[in-house]
Amino acid sequence: MKYVKVIGLVMLMSGCTSSYHNLNTDGSNSLGGGFADHKVHEGLYSIVAKTNFAPWADFSTAHKMFKRRATELCKSENFKSVRVKESQYEHIPTAGLVKYIISQVNGYVICNPEAITDEEAEKLIQASYKVSAGSQ
Repeated sequence: MKYVKVIGLVMLMSGCTSSYHNLNTDGSNSLGGGFADHKVHEGLYSIVAKTNFAPWADFSTAHKMFKRRATELCKSENFKSVRVKESQYEHIPTAGLVKYIISQVNGYVICNPEAITDEEAEKLIQASYKVSAGSQ
């Protein structure tokens, strides 16, 4: 019986750390994972990709989700990622040894790098900050 509990715990802890869940349309996910995006400008999107909670950081899975969403938005793998950052946080703070960590990757994608330069994208990103700050 002891082995069954240990095997069950290992299976639970090593479960899938990704959930391709659209946080924009479907709301939050109890496991913590999913993606959110918004259009900054034609051909320029902001994306946040989060893993489901796990006892370890899993940036590889978060990057895969980011890339998958970028490919969908751009309708091609011909995009350029800019300002990509990794972060992690506890989904549910615990006092125990096992943590419930969500790994997150956020950044921007330029769908057609030949049409929008990095400098133009930066100006559009900065302008979107000013617009969102002014609407608060």
